[in-house]
Amino acid sequence: MEHIKITSTPYDDVFRTLLNDCSPLIIPLINEIFGEHYSGQEKIIFSPNEHFLNQQDGNEEERITDTNFKILGKETKKYHLECQSSTDHSMLVRFF
Repeated sequence: MEHIKITSTPYDDVFRTLLNDCSPLIIPLINEIFGEHYSGQEKIIFSPNEHFLNQQDGNEEERITDTNFKILGKETKKYHLECQSSTDHSMLVRFF
């Protein structure tokens, strides 16, 4: 029998929703974090954020990332923003 484990916290869901619902704010954030100079007129294309990891026992684990997207400007660049929160009240934010 196939088993799919979904791991997420409300904080992860809120972060993902903010990025998707407030996408015009992504450009200034990327400019600040990565020292880019986007004007705000660039197009943002979101990629699927669900990934399935095959386990050694044959099961699959669903992993949902916060956001993967491309910014189409003078050149196309890919970005990944992730906010990982844990039940121990810790939070890790990754940008790459």
